[in-house]
Amino acid sequence: MKRVLILLILNFPLSILHSSPAQSAALERLRVGYPSPSANFYPLFATKEANLFEKYGFEPEMIYVQGVQLIAVQVAGQLDFSSVSGLVFLQASVEGSDLILLASSNDSQPMKLMVHSGITGPKDLRGKTVAVTRFGSLTDLLLRPVLKNWGLEPQKDVNLLQIGRLPDMVLAIAQKKVDGGVISFPTLLDFAESGLDIPSTTVVASRKYANSHREIVLRFLKAYIEGTRRLLTDRELGIRALRKYGGVNDRELLTTTYDLFTSRYTKKVPKINPKTVETALNLLAEGNPKAKGRKAEEFMDTSFMDELESTGFINAVWK
Repeated sequence: MKRVLILLILNFPLSILHSSPAQSAALERLRVGYPSPSANFYPLFATKEANLFEKYGFEPEMIYVQGVQLIAVQVAGQLDFSSVSGLVFLQASVEGSDLILLASSNDSQPMKLMVHSGITGPKDLRGKTVAVTRFGSLTDLLLRPVLKNWGLEPQKDVNLLQIGRLPDMVLAIAQKKVDGGVISFPTLLDFAESGLDIPSTTVVASRKYANSHREIVLRFLKAYIEGTRRLLTDRELGIRALRKYGGVNDRELLTTTYDLFTSRYTKKVPKINPKTVETALNLLAEGNPKAKGRKAEEFMDTSFMDELESTGFINAVWK
């Protein structure tokens, strides 16, 4: 299983640009961002691999922008849509960014706290150093409230250290430069089993864009919903998509990762669950007063998915 989880955290190049040639002069250019070449973003990769964006009239440009930097690029208007962790998106939104949640494919967090063998429980973390990619990143946002729940104050009882890329974190742990890190290895805590359901694979756009381009948003979501169906029903396409965007060629690794994500993490229909957004806001509120008292409805627009459901589109896709 460890070999499977390694795939989830590899970041390979600092930037990757995938674009497909225009199929027709009538196709509209669409810029879609994602923050990691991991299986978390499987639905997006499968949608692209199945040429479903083209089916709905788009010439897609898949743009990889590492980690939390993706939000800054999205806010700057350089992307039309992004697939990103709900925690990272909400962190920016409570600070005032004009972003809105449109869909959610995964309400679990396939991240784990890896520590050295001498650490057997939370109390052993006191005085230790635990690595995160960057402060404010998903790894950081997941770890801080968990430490507090264990009675440990971040940066007082447990030192948090910014490492950068996840592969660098793995190396730092292996070389014992740090005592642990938030990655995708099973050791001290599996965040997916922590009881905290939070949106980890979402689709976001600016509120202004969504309001002024409703027909484009609906077409994007149609492609995304069909892409999710293809992912869950076409094993070979799913494996091919992850090979291309994850940069891994190991067939055993790819097939096991596909089976894990399609059976455990990826939702059949990417509808937003408001309770998961509320949970994420409560987590953020522990470290950011601006998140306190905020309501999930402020940060999501369910009207697009509701329309696709009420018109029978979703049922037709899954016939």
